[in-house]
Amino acid sequence: MLEPWNNKNLLPPPVQTCYSDVKIDWRYLKQACTNAVNILSKQSPLHNESALLSRFIYKYDKKFRNDIGYRMFKKINTTLRRYLMLNIIKDIENFALTLPNDTESDEYLPTRQMLQYVLVRLVSFSKLMLRISVCCKKAAVFYLDRVKRGESHWMSLMPYALLCRIWSLSNVLLQHSCSWYAQMYPFLRNLQLKGLPFLPDSYDLPVNLADWLDLKNLENLGRFQWAHKEIIKVDKILVEDSESNTVDSLMMYINEINKDNEQIEMKLLPSEPILETNIQTIEKYVDEDKGEVTSKEHFKGVDKGEAISREHFKSFFEQPKKEAKAKKGAYYHSLDRVTNTKTLAEFVNKEETYRYEQNIMSLTNHLTFMQWQALKTTLLRLCGDNLSNNRKIQRKFLQIWKKKCVEIS
Repeated sequence: MLEPWNNKNLLPPPVQTCYSDVKIDWRYLKQACTNAVNILSKQSPLHNESALLSRFIYKYDKKFRNDIGYRMFKKINTTLRRYLMLNIIKDIENFALTLPNDTESDEYLPTRQMLQYVLVRLVSFSKLMLRISVCCKKAAVFYLDRVKRGESHWMSLMPYALLCRIWSLSNVLLQHSCSWYAQMYPFLRNLQLKGLPFLPDSYDLPVNLADWLDLKNLENLGRFQWAHKEIIKVDKILVEDSESNTVDSLMMYINEINKDNEQIEMKLLPSEPILETNIQTIEKYVDEDKGEVTSKEHFKGVDKGEAISREHFKSFFEQPKKEAKAKKGAYYHSLDRVTNTKTLAEFVNKEETYRYEQNIMSLTNHLTFMQWQALKTTLLRLCGDNLSNNRKIQRKFLQIWKKKCVEIS
């Protein structure tokens, strides 16, 4: 069985008043209802953001239908639609109309069932706002990650900003709903129960809505455990002690790495050549690879070699660059080839192929995708024009190229 706050088809109790012997401060209760109606009636910013959200879903449903953040986005849209169907303003207004005015007698007050219905609607409203807030957090993680990686950033920045605005509005309404609930709940014991009970026997309304929703841990709700790593493996040399700080440990770590790299480079490539003066001072030469010891007489008559730079030594291992020779009958991609509609269409097709293959022959590498599409559309429209003179096509082509390709760079 659904709980009353989760039942969208919950019927309100009959509107009636009854005589009350207990004197209560009904003005305070009416003021709480008035404040709630005033705030809920000024939610046009939230409605505007909801409209933007629904349009974004309609436009990019096929592109992002398998994205996890987009699925959270759709959950927010569904929750906002439930919020619009709730119509809590009308329920609070109907209850406030049954409260007495200053000119009327304060002996007749609404029943307890009517106040219970308003409190149940406040619980439903707060649960919807809480779900919107949590889903906004979860969806924002994925869209912010797309923005950081530069993946479809122009299509991710708008929904990320939209989620931030909806999250802030939902948090404010959530705090307000808890405040209204706390102001209305104490009057339950003072109002009389008239007729059939409204709530089931096994169901009790929460005394404190903020504690029932666990708003103290609202910041932790919606977080992913994998996004917050608490244990990080650090090298033992980076352990901070009382005599040194982290910066000194880090510099020691860097120095040790540099020493290891220098030893590796010395084994692979000596920085100094073996000269005659150095040979005279060598008493023994130890071959580390074979483990053999050779005396200095072994170096007599050996070619001393010539000192070369490190860059020159690395050039020995570079592969020679092959010069690209144009084959006979090969296509020469240039602006000069465009003389008529046929060569213009061929030029556009070749340019699009080179751009797709990221070939150096492409002449529009500096243009973005949208700029190339605009240039391509204009050139293809020029191909369709029935210009009798080929000079007009060539002149028009050079004008378009200068305007949309040369000047834009």
